[in-house]
Amino acid sequence: MPRRRYAPVVLLLLFITACAPDGNSAAPSPSTPPSGSPRSRTPRRTFSTNGTLIGYPAYAATAKGKSVRVFDRANGTLRRTLANPQPSGAPLTFLLKSQPGGTWLEMFLPIRPNGSTGWVRATDVSVVGVPFRIDVLRAEHRLRLYENGKLKKDFAVAIGTNNTPTPGGTFYLKELLVPTNSGGFYGPYAYGLSGFSNVLTTFAGGDAVIGIHGTNDPSKIGSDVSHGCIRMRNADITYLAKLLPLGTPVHILA
Repeated sequence: MPRRRYAPVVLLLLFITACAPDGNSAAPSPSTPPSGSPRSRTPRRTFSTNGTLIGYPAYAATAKGKSVRVFDRANGTLRRTLANPQPSGAPLTFLLKSQPGGTWLEMFLPIRPNGSTGWVRATDVSVVGVPFRIDVLRAEHRLRLYENGKLKKDFAVAIGTNNTPTPGGTFYLKELLVPTNSGGFYGPYAYGLSGFSNVLTTFAGGDAVIGIHGTNDPSKIGSDVSHGCIRMRNADITYLAKLLPLGTPVHILA
């Protein structure tokens, strides 16, 4: 299958509050994106005869307008309205729960409780195929990157402590953030996930969003040290940041 390229992931100006360093240290302040941001990748779409995208292991959807209405089922009751862009400035992005097609789409939502889903009108979003997925194996402290179902890279990671564990489930990359100090607590990049801590309801003045980010202490990779986020070596998170689009599925496993 030919390699598919993607529109650039968005570099944001805010930071993940749930990923603050151990202890009571304050998170570093945000900054403008550095030079050398990920280059543009144009999606390569394959359509069936009825106009449906085919041939991808996953599908992401991005809001077209200033908000997206979410329903409890197709042609059902309005459940909530989500603003676009997100509070962080990222475009509102979803992971489809099933294959695209028809006038309604079921999505994983970036809200509590973890694993929440809802239905949106297909006309309210733009759908693209995603060839990648991430599996996080907590017991092994490994993050495995797959492309079209085949293992592409395997990385060592750190995860949450027993008191603030990394939650399991199906999530997706909802935003990409750039800290001021690439050598700081979070390294050069941090992805915000669609999931939240199951223990912390708020953290550092915001919701306890789970993320995947770099670190200034690679000696702790392979251990349980975070408030729930997944820490990687800086070279490894940089590799992901230059490759993965928003909407990439993340399965956090036992």
